[in-house]
Amino acid sequence: MTFDKTVTMEGGAGTITVEKPQRIEIGSAVLASQVSDPTAVSLISVGGSCINSVTAEVMGLTYPACGEASGLAEGEGLIKLYESGDKVAIVVAGWEAEDTTRATRVLADFKTYQEAGQLVGSEVKVTGTSATEFTVTPVSKTE
Repeated sequence: MTFDKTVTMEGGAGTITVEKPQRIEIGSAVLASQVSDPTAVSLISVGGSCINSVTAEVMGLTYPACGEASGLAEGEGLIKLYESGDKVAIVVAGWEAEDTTRATRVLADFKTYQEAGQLVGSEVKVTGTSATEFTVTPVSKTE
């Protein structure tokens, strides 16, 4: 992947700036069953905690964590940044597969949502009733 302009992303782990042009090497795509220790690497885990053991572990849940045990509401998707030492994990998950699909669409088009002020902080919820009609809401944490 090559960026043709400067990109700055902010999250719980700090700010990352990628200057143009710079090639970013993409690691390998693997199945959850091929990940021995999710805290040993930075990763993006896609799929709910009911079907993805890596997602469950990163979220601090016992696999499989389905329905209410997932911590999500029905019809809800999630994009959340988790920190583990100097490693980070982004979880893209949902109550059901369609909810995960909506969240992946937001992440795939992150620049649009970031510019709209919707993709900020370390966690956003994605809700909707179809694959193309949804709402993105940043989650505010009260300290």
